[in-house]
Amino acid sequence: MDVVILKQAKRELEDAPKDIITDVFALFDDLMAGKNLGMPISRPLPSIAKGLHELRLSGRQGEYRVFYVIKVGDAIYVLHATEKKKQKIDRRTEELLKTRIRSIGL
Repeated sequence: MDVVILKQAKRELEDAPKDIITDVFALFDDLMAGKNLGMPISRPLPSIAKGLHELRLSGRQGEYRVFYVIKVGDAIYVLHATEKKKQKIDRRTEELLKTRIRSIGL
């Protein structure tokens, strides 16, 4: 299984602190090795889309969220990365995630 980072998400990750990026890739290595990530690190978001998950990371500069989809037998697709500012996912982010999921054919 590979990790595929959408171009937009790659730009978003570039803005994140280095310690967050290091943690993100370590967690994706765990997923590729077959480890099941659960709360509080990863949370499924079936109300937005089937197979969508949210990585929840905290660093010295704040909290970050990385949204990804696991396409079984294919790859882990990183869709969006953002600094967490609100408790709830806003409608704009939901629509962005749905658009990016459609762009990968899910």
